Amino acid sequence: MKLLAMLLALAAERLFSPYRDSAHSRQTWAFLQKLLPAPGFWQSSLMPPLLVGLPALAVLLIQRTIDGELLRLPFKALVLFLCLGPRDLADDVQKLRAARAAGDSATVTRLSGVLQMGPEPDADHRSLLGALFIQSHERLFGTLWWFFAAGPAGAVLYRLASRLPVLIADAKSPAANVAGLLHAVLAWVPVRLTSVLYGLAGSMDDALAHWQQLRRSIHPNWQRQTWNVLATVACAALDWEDGGGPVVASSLDAALGEVLRMQQRALLILLALAALFTAGIWIA
Repeated sequence: MKLLAMLLALAAERLFSPYRDSAHSRQTWAFLQKLLPAPGFWQSSLMPPLLVGLPALAVLLIQRTIDGELLRLPFKALVLFLCLGPRDLADDVQKLRAARAAGDSATVTRLSGVLQMGPEPDADHRSLLGALFIQSHERLFGTLWWFFAAGPAGAVLYRLASRLPVLIADAKSPAANVAGLLHAVLAWVPVRLTSVLYGLAGSMDDALAHWQQLRRSIHPNWQRQTWNVLATVACAALDWEDGGGPVVASSLDAALGEVLRMQQRALLILLALAALFTAGIWIA
C-alpha cells in the first residue's frame, strides 16, 4: 500500500504544484507564533524537537485508529502529498529556463535565490546545479525515503525538520542550532541514498570517484559534509557515457534540463526499488 500511496501522492503533487506556494508555510509559522505568544519558547532548544515530534506522533496515532489498509490508503497518500514540495522542482526550473531565454534578469535572480534556499555545502562545493540537487532531495526524495521507512509519520517528521531551519529568523539562536542539528541527523542517511540514486541515474563511475575523494578528506563539520556529498556526487553524475566517451551538457540551460531528467530517472529507480520490496513482502 505504501507504493500505491506514493504514486497517488506524486500524481497529486504534479497536478496541484502550480497552485502551491512555499509562502504558506511562513504564514503558518507566523500564525503559530501569534497563537502562542511566548518568544522564549520559539527561541529555545526545546522548540524544534517538540514542533517536529508532536505532529509526527499525532499522525501516527491517527493512522492507528483507522482500521484496514484500504481505508488507510487515502490518509497515507494525503499526508505524503502535503509533505512533498510544496512546488514541483520541474515547475521552478522550467520558469528559470524561460526567464533566461527571455532575458528577464529580475525573474532569473528571484528564482535562482528561491532554488538556492535551504542547506548549503561548503563554498567550494556550491553551485546552482548542486543547489538544484539539494532542492530535489528536500522537496522530494528526503520525504519519500522517510515515508518508505516510517510511513506518514516519517514523512511529517522529515518535512517539518527540513523546513524549521529556514523559518527560524535568528540563525544564532538555540532553536536554530538544534533545528539544524535535527535536520542534519534525519538527512544523513537519505542524502546518501539519494546520492546513490543520482549515480545510478547518471554516470556512476564519476559519482563514485568524486565520493571517494570526499571520503579521503577529513571535514570538521559533518553537517556541512552531508550536503557536500549530495551536491558533489550528483553534479559528477551529470557526465554520462554515450558511445565512445563522456558527454557533458554544453550550456547551463542544457544542464538544467538534464538535472530534471536525472530527477525523473532517479525517481523511477526509487519506485522500482519500492515495488521490488513490496513484491518481496507479498511473496514472503
